[in-house]
Amino acid sequence: MAGLLVMVASPALAATRDCPAPPGTVAVDLPSGLPPVLRKAMGNIALPGEPFNTIDIYVKGQPNRRYIFVWNIGTRWIVATEQGGIALRSAIFVYDLGKDGKTPTLINERVGFMNNVCGAATKLAGR
Repeated sequence: MAGLLVMVASPALAATRDCPAPPGTVAVDLPSGLPPVLRKAMGNIALPGEPFNTIDIYVKGQPNRRYIFVWNIGTRWIVATEQGGIALRSAIFVYDLGKDGKTPTLINERVGFMNNVCGAATKLAGR
């Protein structure tokens, strides 16, 4: 019996490739471009391409989110992630780091479908 190889593109990979940073925002390299205080506030999140827990059963030590992309606009940071659970979904967080750059404040959060992460993030960026 001949085998069949089926390759499925990752929704997050498509989201980063098809979603350039809007005008006035900067796409941030991960993890080097992410301020340590923001990374700490976000918790344990897998980097793009790394494995993460996509199901709704807790696995100790395994992140249940993975970065899709991060954009920066001055003191504001748009962090798009994939989040595991009963269904894989996007979770987009908007943080303001304040004037000192050391005080992350969550100012908005949007959970939605993976196919709308670009539009939702662009809207949250105000672009």
